[in-house]
Amino acid sequence: MKAGYGERIVNPSSEVELSGYGYYLERKAKEILDDLKVRALGMEEKGEKLILISCDILSLSTEFADEIRREISENENIPIENILISTIHTHTGPAGQNMRGCGELNLEYCNQLKNKIGEAVEDAIKEQAEAEAFYFFEAIEPIGFNRRNGNFYPIDPLLKVIVFQRANRKIYLFNYACHPVTLGIIDKASACWPGRVVKEIEKGGNDGIFFQGFCGDIDPVTNLNRWGKGTEEDIDLYGKLVYGRILKGERYSKKILHPVLKSAEKRIKLPLKVPGIEEIEKETQDWIKSTEESENEGMKKFILDWEKEAKEKREYFLKNPYIDDVPIQVISIGELKMVGLPGEVFCEYDLNLRKKFPVLLTIGYANGCVGYIPVENAYKKENDYACYLAPKIFDLFPFRTEVEEIILKETTDLLVQIEGK
Repeated sequence: MKAGYGERIVNPSSEVELSGYGYYLERKAKEILDDLKVRALGMEEKGEKLILISCDILSLSTEFADEIRREISENENIPIENILISTIHTHTGPAGQNMRGCGELNLEYCNQLKNKIGEAVEDAIKEQAEAEAFYFFEAIEPIGFNRRNGNFYPIDPLLKVIVFQRANRKIYLFNYACHPVTLGIIDKASACWPGRVVKEIEKGGNDGIFFQGFCGDIDPVTNLNRWGKGTEEDIDLYGKLVYGRILKGERYSKKILHPVLKSAEKRIKLPLKVPGIEEIEKETQDWIKSTEESENEGMKKFILDWEKEAKEKREYFLKNPYIDDVPIQVISIGELKMVGLPGEVFCEYDLNLRKKFPVLLTIGYANGCVGYIPVENAYKKENDYACYLAPKIFDLFPFRTEVEEIILKETTDLLVQIEGK
């Protein structure tokens, strides 16, 4: 087996808006707290090639992710299903997709991002060297809590790590589920806590690449105390804690004796609940009423913009009540498997899938982002943010409650399929 690593800096200029934390904030980076990067890991085993890419930004659209993957596929002669691209979902970075009110999309930045990803991939392929692969899953002190329930249940407690041991330098691929929203509404660019873990890995003379887990309902513990008031000291602490657990877990790692590379991908439809005109108008008025005392005019603009577009596109979605072309990707490196889903997936999906596939890494924001992907039970809570409000940012209307059943079935089927390859 061979493995190689490449990276490029993708810091935003002062003209590029940062994404998240509210509506029409026009928040831009006046300072680079730490470099945002794109990182690529290239693998090859008996002629089979695999590329894994991680970007220190908020998200990508599925269309943009497909464009990047197709270009890499053509340039490097690698099947598109053997290429995974994800984002760490930092809210102190730009977005690579349109998100209503949450940071204006900058096309020039997106074009630069695509070029830098291509360069990082080229380096990862050129730099490949003989490697042995080891992995471990280690339960660690949680740096995240379940923000919907306000406690530590459920969360995914596992830090999942693959170590590619080469002659001169290791590559650590690490995976954990926690939103990078420690620092709150600041005018600085940062890769938040995942970036600080990588920084600790690099201090040890090695390379690190992070893939965000299913963190749709998981926030940093600092937000349990004072929302959005985390500091650089906090992300440093998280970085050192996670890195310390990587070093401990590595002592108990298991070698992948037969690191056969396999991948598969399927495109599915996710059903939407399309409201009536009266329901759209009522939601708008209820929102305006609930925010009357707010001084943020962006909140009113947000709901009025949504109402206009929802009415314009309602007839189309009545005839086509779904989001189409949603990618599900599975990858295996020997006995170890990965699942990539394009959204802010609730941690329960991971907990459920691991009952049948215990050696499983789950990657959110993979190959795009269609918004939050809640579990069925979450829809019982009226006005739940992830279920009912966030879709207004992404795709106008909420998913139907059977979205959990559909994704679990389709993902399980694909995992079983790759086992039989």
